[in-house]
Amino acid sequence: MTREGTDEWPVRIESTRLLIREGRDADRASLIRLLTDPVTREYLGGAVDYASRQALELSPLGLTWGNWVIAQLTDDTMIGSISLDYDRGEVQLSYALLPEYVGYGFAGEACRAVLAWAQDNLEDTTVIAVSQARNKRAIALLKRLGFTTRRGLEEFGTQQLLMERTIADPLPEGPEAAWSAPRPIRPS
Repeated sequence: MTREGTDEWPVRIESTRLLIREGRDADRASLIRLLTDPVTREYLGGAVDYASRQALELSPLGLTWGNWVIAQLTDDTMIGSISLDYDRGEVQLSYALLPEYVGYGFAGEACRAVLAWAQDNLEDTTVIAVSQARNKRAIALLKRLGFTTRRGLEEFGTQQLLMERTIADPLPEGPEAAWSAPRPIRPS
């Protein structure tokens, strides 16, 4: 999986309500918030420290291929991030949403769109995801997406589940929003 290995750069993936795209300078405040919000970071090792936050504020945006933002399709507002990058020698799916966008089916919709893109564009056979064992919502979503538990492990001082799915396996049918009984989208 490399930038050169894809036919399209930058990657732009659209779903029913979302746009998966490269980060832009206009996303900086939302990206910093995503990395520093204690609710968002509860299962992701905690918020970044003050020095890291300052570096984010002063540095170029620095998102690379495979690390994208999740934006609303209607107005291009950034609501989270998603990545499909190599970790542990395998393609790993990761995502995070700003707290006010949790519970609307956006995570499932974004993951499904990226996994569909991976089916069409990657030669890898397996994708993994790692989640804290206590993050029941993430584990339930990954199971709905066809992931199964490969093994448990301890990282960052807590129990994790390493889950996997075959990229070529069919993705669940139907709108992701129906999977999680989302609430109506809050007005801006």
